[in-house]
Amino acid sequence: MAFSELLQHMGNFGRYQIMLAISILSISLLLPIQHLVENFSGAIPAHRCYVHLLDNITSKSKLPENITMEALLRISIPMGVKNEREQCHRFRQPQWQLLNYSDLAINTTELETEACLDGWIYDQSIFTSTIVTQWNLVCKSKSLKFWSQAIYFYGYLLGPPLGGYISDKFGRKPALLASSLLAALLGTGSIFAPTFPIYCVIRFLLAVSLGTIYSASLSLFVEWMPSNVTAMIITMRALALSTGQALLGGLAYFLRDWRMLQLSISVPCFAFFLSIWWTSESARWLIISGKLDKALKIMRRVAHINGKKDVEETLNIEVLQSAMREELALLKRNSKKIKVMESPIVYKTIFLLCFLRFCAIFLAFGVFFDLKHLGSNVFMSQALLGAVDFPTKFLSFFVIKFLKRRPSIASSLFFGGFFILILIFVPKDMPIIRLGLAMLGKGLMAIYFSTAMIYNHELIPTGLRSRGEGLIIFVSGLGASLSSLALITRQYFEHLPTILYGTSPIVAAICVYFLPETLNFPLPDTNQDVERRYKNYKETSTNKEETNNLQDTTEC
Repeated sequence: MAFSELLQHMGNFGRYQIMLAISILSISLLLPIQHLVENFSGAIPAHRCYVHLLDNITSKSKLPENITMEALLRISIPMGVKNEREQCHRFRQPQWQLLNYSDLAINTTELETEACLDGWIYDQSIFTSTIVTQWNLVCKSKSLKFWSQAIYFYGYLLGPPLGGYISDKFGRKPALLASSLLAALLGTGSIFAPTFPIYCVIRFLLAVSLGTIYSASLSLFVEWMPSNVTAMIITMRALALSTGQALLGGLAYFLRDWRMLQLSISVPCFAFFLSIWWTSESARWLIISGKLDKALKIMRRVAHINGKKDVEETLNIEVLQSAMREELALLKRNSKKIKVMESPIVYKTIFLLCFLRFCAIFLAFGVFFDLKHLGSNVFMSQALLGAVDFPTKFLSFFVIKFLKRRPSIASSLFFGGFFILILIFVPKDMPIIRLGLAMLGKGLMAIYFSTAMIYNHELIPTGLRSRGEGLIIFVSGLGASLSSLALITRQYFEHLPTILYGTSPIVAAICVYFLPETLNFPLPDTNQDVERRYKNYKETSTNKEETNNLQDTTEC
């Protein structure tokens, strides 16, 4: 773990780290926008069947001039059960006799109707074009729109583990170069998709590349940053993700055509590709992979960018081998292969981290999916649950900076679940209190996510960091999927989903104490570093316990 000392000589947080931070934070803005863009590009506008009498210019020219559009709608489109125009049926023949009735709610169920055989007419007052209007994903095809979103997130589940494997085997930079270029090409190419199935395939591959960007960029980000600024950088990345969600609303407001909207969020990926081309590979990864010459060359380049010209001249292979002597010895002994199964402690660590993330995601998405049970205004509930991330993520900066990892994570998980469980005892006619409790639970999960972002990297060794983070992100997607399925259990017991959402993070809070504390410790580079951390922490805890027992005996 001597790389942190070398980093000090190269410039802990110089120009190179600042430029890298700007690049990574910029792409972090785009990730949530791509995840949620189909809320707008896939919006379902008001629609009705195409009717020749209404929409064909030749047919309309033969009608009397005094007949109104409302009258034409009345004789062409039947009324639904909620006294609204049917969106998926039309009268088989114009029902002229309906013009003799003043009551629009007249029973028309006995009149012959048919499906929209000639297509649909869409309301363009809000969106000029969406994928729904592009491929008529309405009526019997309505479920296809939701399958598009599901297919996208299936791709995002695959992306992080695959990207983690690629970045651990071939390097962080190649993984980022390939995935960012692929994301730019696929995002731009999706607007030219000739059919809906091809569009879904493109979105699936786009999600795979974005998942790779997320996991590989986070590893590169952390491995070039000194520990004293990690809290600030991680908090800024978390805020960038939340800011991206807000920016999407503004973009969708000005760009009402789905192609223009998709293009606006895909072209910036080309800029990210160019910025990654300029940056350097992780020197930590190169050293652990045994590529000392390349690592030395990159470290000299970073030192030059940071203005450390004297270090650039004195930094040589002997200094590098001396500083990383222990890590290189372990690397040689293990034939340059680092496998998680060779260390049960590392395996246990990754398993517990995955479980913590699953429980937190399970609660957070469960709150979003169950908005209608929090208050009467679901739009206000959604806005407030999203806005609560900003103050809590600012608070998480101080939590990461000054508080120990284990108590911070355990308390946020425990009280987050506790506030959700209280919802069971709050009646539905008290929406303000219910929404307030949900915001507290969601806000505490935001603190967990920010703290866990650095805690995960402080527990996983360099050789496995990308793959470990990829697996954690995969489990996150699984938790989000199952949180929606948990709502099905409401038919068996009204409060069962709430109990599941609240109980899972409380159980996770207990599991936190099976992991060691990592505050003010450098990042582990090898499995042995992780094992040593467990051993040292256990010995420290034992010594403290023996000291307390001795003091108690003396007092007696």
